[in-house]
Amino acid sequence: MPLHLPAACAAWAQPDFQSVLLIELQQSGALVHPLQQSITRGSHALTDDVCLMVLQRDESADSLQVKAGLSYFSIIPGCACEADPTPMSELPEYVELQIDIRRADCAAMLRLLGD
Repeated sequence: MPLHLPAACAAWAQPDFQSVLLIELQQSGALVHPLQQSITRGSHALTDDVCLMVLQRDESADSLQVKAGLSYFSIIPGCACEADPTPMSELPEYVELQIDIRRADCAAMLRLLGD
């Protein structure tokens, strides 16, 4: 399913762009795969409590480009048995994404950025 970010596109020049972008990414479910793919400590990404920080913004006549850092948590789920010695604790994670939004139709692409 293609990703469209019309609210983020409309909020580009607004002070609340960062929060609008995060809300739209979360509501679309677009963060599930990149966060899961970027896990370094746990085995299951938690997508409810994600913090997004815009690191860099750029624009051209055709598109908007955002480099964003996302802090989130992962877990290593246990068996949930009463005697399970491994408590489920949240582990901090971080990933950087490149988000490209086409101005014409607000279609967007996410790309994981490496180290």
